[in-house]
Amino acid sequence: MRYEVYGPFWAPRAEAEASGLALRHFWDEIENMVPGLPKAIGIYIFSTCHGTNYTPWYVGKTNAKAGFRGEIFHEHKLNHYVSAGQQKRGYPAIHLLAKVEPRRRNFCRASQRSGREIDELETVMIGMALRANPDVRNSKKTWFNKTCQVPGIIGDSITGRPPEAVTSLRNALDL
Repeated sequence: MRYEVYGPFWAPRAEAEASGLALRHFWDEIENMVPGLPKAIGIYIFSTCHGTNYTPWYVGKTNAKAGFRGEIFHEHKLNHYVSAGQQKRGYPAIHLLAKVEPRRRNFCRASQRSGREIDELETVMIGMALRANPDVRNSKKTWFNKTCQVPGIIGDSITGRPPEAVTSLRNALDL
């Protein structure tokens, strides 16, 4: 399985801008830049950009036949996106992680198998987003990442010098 990262795509700033004609224009521009990407399946991440720094706010997935275009701006996702943009200054951005066939590099279509893979990747990406921003708006798949504690590895850091076991595991995991 392989996923290619696309973006950032600068998205509408407010709910009023994220409707009808503006969204058609947004997706048409992406189609012109990367043919087929709006109908691709995979993971999307809403962020705000301030300077050269991005803050992730929401991680979602699509395995629908309509792809990213048919999924990203549904009302409840749009609410996360708009409220995140109001919470932190910056310009709203979207990154797309599209599932591609490893050999031919064309975009994959929706399937049960792809759905399972995409679901697993979404879980991992939510964990990564939570590490970068504890205020990520996702409500599902956050419990483990928010509650699991392996001091010095996951969750709380260790005050002072960490034990050799923690140091060697951090080295093994390239942390």
